[in-house]
Amino acid sequence: MILAQLGLSHHTTPIYLRERFNCPDSAVTDAYHALHGLGVNEVVIVSTCNRVELYACAEMTEEVLRRTLVRFLSQFHHVPERDFDQHLQWRVDQEAVAHLMRVAASLDSLVLGEAQILGQVRNALRLAQDRGHAGLTLTRLFEQALHTGKRVQTETGLGRGRYSVGHAAVEMAGRIFDDFSKAKILILGAGKMSEVTARHLVEKGVRWVVVANRTYQRAVDLAIQLGGSAMAFDDAINTGMADADIVIASTAAPHAIIHRGNLQPIMRRRRGKPLFIIDIAIPRDVDPNVNSLENVFLYNVDDLQQCVNDDAMRRAGEADAARLIAEEETLGFLSWFRARQATPTIAQLKGHLDDIKQDYLRIFGPRLAHLSAKDRQTIETMVQSMMDQVARQPIQKLKRDAAGEGTVPISLAAATLHLFGLDGSTPEVSATDLDEATGVTSSRESA
Repeated sequence: MILAQLGLSHHTTPIYLRERFNCPDSAVTDAYHALHGLGVNEVVIVSTCNRVELYACAEMTEEVLRRTLVRFLSQFHHVPERDFDQHLQWRVDQEAVAHLMRVAASLDSLVLGEAQILGQVRNALRLAQDRGHAGLTLTRLFEQALHTGKRVQTETGLGRGRYSVGHAAVEMAGRIFDDFSKAKILILGAGKMSEVTARHLVEKGVRWVVVANRTYQRAVDLAIQLGGSAMAFDDAINTGMADADIVIASTAAPHAIIHRGNLQPIMRRRRGKPLFIIDIAIPRDVDPNVNSLENVFLYNVDDLQQCVNDDAMRRAGEADAARLIAEEETLGFLSWFRARQATPTIAQLKGHLDDIKQDYLRIFGPRLAHLSAKDRQTIETMVQSMMDQVARQPIQKLKRDAAGEGTVPISLAAATLHLFGLDGSTPEVSATDLDEATGVTSSRESA
């Protein structure tokens, strides 16, 4: 069994390519159906603004599993493999486990210590479980990752202040406007990220904030909480942007909603007044071509990197503490996973020894016929105890080796299968072999 992770993230993949692999909750059922059709049944998809990652556990070779997951990404998202293969990150077993622990600990996020990732990991597990694709191994892995994230939040200061992409967006806006009280802010979208951003803007002194959302009531609810006002989404695009100084876009639209064509007449009405747009959505809400318009200044999530780097410098000590927690939890999961890997070998060994016991009891059965039932039971119990004693130390060593506690530079599970002929390398002991070893004609031959 192989445990692996394949994905694209902000570390290796530019935003224009990442957004093509976005997998919203509405598309998850189809995605899992496609993976099932490719023979990958235990898999969890993690899709955020910074990453799309597949965690899979399968009885395949590493090469076959990687090729299968790459084919899924290409076919499901309609992107040729040649366009993204060089950006892929592939991790197996310990590296895959360690990576998810770092992700849940927010050590791999664009914004170090950001608050949203733990909820996104939890949601990914729930969606996979609801669709029957998170089996015992991946459920245990993701639950351990969630535990890791919670420990980081409670035992370190990394999550203090609930820093997020929304906070970084506000810091970027702060570089544009020294005095937020004079800035007019338009928020497009009323989701979680928009709410975090808007609340932080109000804390910074913004007095003029307008919220627009496709579901108007949601915009009204958020605006009331912020002390701002709501606007119908189409009105915000057509007229609201004419008054705003800063537009922060974070909708769930599957494609760009602001283009050069619909922004150009708005900029003419602004008569040279600069418009700053911070697009924190994935896929992006704003076509990058609008940057070619005079007095339009567009930033996306990747442009927030400088704000993020400055914050990371301030949190370096807390990040070290979080890494130690992630490493500890990684070892904890691997101990369980490796011990579980030895279970089939132990079961085969026990079954093999039991078969030997049963064969010999059948062979010697006629010679014991004169004994009482109690005496025959005593003999059978004695034989079973001998078999258990023979197996006890090998089984203990197998468990320790699987958990990473062994000192032998080989896989004891593989050695056991080979030594006892359980891997098909040695023929099964036949009834004739038993007869020759005991000098007794078995009941099977006489029959």
